[in-house]
Amino acid sequence: MTGFSVKDLLSADDIDEADLADVLSRAAAIADGAAPDKTGAKMIGLFFEQESTRTRIGFDVAASRLGHHVVDVSASPGSRLGKAQGEDLEDHIRTISEYCDLIVARTQHVATVEEMARLTHLPVINGGNGIGEHPTQALVDLFTMQRRLGDVRQLSVALSCDPTARHALSFMKLLRLCPPKRFTLCLAPETKLSNVAAAVIDDLRQNGTIIDRVDNVEGALNHDVLSIQTQNASSIISGRIGDTDAAQHVEDEKFTLTAEKILRLQSKTMILNPLPRHSETDKSCDSLPNAAYFEQVRLSVPIRMAVLSRMLAGRRWAGRSRLHLQPGWPATSSPISSSLSPSVSSS
Repeated sequence: MTGFSVKDLLSADDIDEADLADVLSRAAAIADGAAPDKTGAKMIGLFFEQESTRTRIGFDVAASRLGHHVVDVSASPGSRLGKAQGEDLEDHIRTISEYCDLIVARTQHVATVEEMARLTHLPVINGGNGIGEHPTQALVDLFTMQRRLGDVRQLSVALSCDPTARHALSFMKLLRLCPPKRFTLCLAPETKLSNVAAAVIDDLRQNGTIIDRVDNVEGALNHDVLSIQTQNASSIISGRIGDTDAAQHVEDEKFTLTAEKILRLQSKTMILNPLPRHSETDKSCDSLPNAAYFEQVRLSVPIRMAVLSRMLAGRRWAGRSRLHLQPGWPATSSPISSSLSPSVSSS
């Protein structure tokens, strides 16, 4: 895809500082009990070709609370999409565009959601596109941090997960808009970053953020925030609806967070997890005051209400036109320094 449209939210690149402030302000008002802006009942199409709990239900609930209706426009058993004597994606999207006012899509492949946005005049929200991005999850993460801890610029933030996870890239990109004091990656020494991710980290460093790297989750428990998920994202994002569940990935002990580790280190670190979790976040953590991952779930509704309300009102996104970046991951990857140095290679 060589272009983009400011009508769509496909990447964290679409969001600029003013957009972020607007969404967080709208969400905060909704979370505090203010009546959300309503534009009259609209029809929201949910196109989910991958399994989803929080994103799909979250948008459904958000739309309902705004007074809108939701319809499943996926390749369901009763749909003709993708069938031998059915119809292709182009005809399907052009058809549902005549029924709906906005589409939320989760796709198996990175380019599919971009193709959908090209095919329709409707605004499209990326609800997770393969190993691409998940911009609304990143908005939820920042909103949760802000609600509990205040200005993100004053915080130290750690990220422990597979760097190809779609939420991870969107999260790092949004941090560029409010650079934290310190940002630490918790990864195995041999783990490499894509060129895009490494460049984002370098942007943070150039904006004054101290960049560190550790290879054990305990090294991240002296931060204000730790966002953690499995180091094997393929176990989460590769499946399609109806696929047989694979055996659950068992996390390496070094990257497994337990209550024992938190208590032994007397850590006050706020723990985020976009979920679903595998074994990287032990359920023993759930009862600790550090745990904020179900608070993330609760706060995802006002964030998604805020996103829907501004997009259905015709509000555009300004970020991409300023960054001049193209969506998607590059084919090559590069290593990030394994030392605890503030210098990160983007080559």
